[in-house]
Amino acid sequence: MKRQISQLLIITGLFIAATATARMSPRKIYQTKADGVVLIVASAQGSSSASAGTGSIIQADGTIITNSHVIYDSQSKSPFPVINVFLRPRRVTGNMNKDLTRHFTARVVAFDNNLDLAILKMVQPPSQLTVMTLGDPNDLGPGDETIAIGHPEQGGLWTITTGVIGTEFEDFKGIPGKHVFQMETSLNRGNSGGPLFDIRGYQIGVNTAIARKGKGGVAITGVNFAVKASVVKKFASSHQVLLAFGTDRLSEDESETRTAVAAAPAEKPAALRPTPPPPPPPAKRVSEDQGRKTYGSKATTGGTITVEDEAEETAPAAVASKTPDVQTTTIGKSYRKKPTRKPVKFKKRYRTPRRPYTYRRLFTAVDKVRARAEDAFDDLDNEIRRRR
Repeated sequence: MKRQISQLLIITGLFIAATATARMSPRKIYQTKADGVVLIVASAQGSSSASAGTGSIIQADGTIITNSHVIYDSQSKSPFPVINVFLRPRRVTGNMNKDLTRHFTARVVAFDNNLDLAILKMVQPPSQLTVMTLGDPNDLGPGDETIAIGHPEQGGLWTITTGVIGTEFEDFKGIPGKHVFQMETSLNRGNSGGPLFDIRGYQIGVNTAIARKGKGGVAITGVNFAVKASVVKKFASSHQVLLAFGTDRLSEDESETRTAVAAAPAEKPAALRPTPPPPPPPAKRVSEDQGRKTYGSKATTGGTITVEDEAEETAPAAVASKTPDVQTTTIGKSYRKKPTRKPVKFKKRYRTPRRPYTYRRLFTAVDKVRARAEDAFDDLDNEIRRRR
């Protein structure tokens, strides 16, 4: 029985180790995925103002996914003719002249204002680009933690923020097929079009909108939205851009571990089974029953009763108490009711502190475009009203 217990614990440990490899800290995600996040600056020819946002590289040929409102000119009712893409430098310093030296031009492949998605293609992209892997949004739900990388207004370039999914919507704002996550992961103007990651490092959404002011001017916080990766995949495939979902499971999904436990022998170890009462001792002469006492009562029993001494009676209990508690606790779990999957969370020590610096102006060296931050970041609600 002890051998079966050891085998069960080893099998369970192997499953846990296999799924734990899927977990990535926010720091690790930033280190491995931030190079695939781009800054997008779109403008009209010769314009002194621009629209800026974020995008993510989804193919090695320089294909980028972003929001349509980042590259769409509401005045001309068409995409901006000049689109510049900036890749992340080796180290972000907060100095625009240093951080925005790796720039490339891009063209619009497709856009959909209703879904608020657009596909761009870099012209003459560099080799060995960091490409995002999409994750199946059906694997996640409220309480699962996420991170975003982008360029928030009045914040630093390639900024990382963390939070959790609050809820999800189908056909968001009455638009068929526009399924979104609502999350508290901090977004601001400039994060539009950027990636939303889960703890596996998979992109499970495209950050698209924020809510900041309610009726009567009441401030709203922690209400942000991202178009789900499943919508991105369908939109891309409709324009002959094929994308695939990653296959790693969430590290706290215990379904396989529970399967391994359920496949173990159903027999409980002896330490957990109730001890049956001992059989009555065979009839022996009183002179041979050493360490026993004999009582006689013809009125009640019609004979004699032989019982064990207290020293022998307590011996089995003393042996049972030496059974390690850890075995009793570990094996006991396999007989409990199946628990539901808990929300996946980052460890506290992985929390990323706020950036100590901010920037006030968006710098671009292309076409002499220099714009103030408040002009560069278009408000999504104003854009929607203009398009209507």
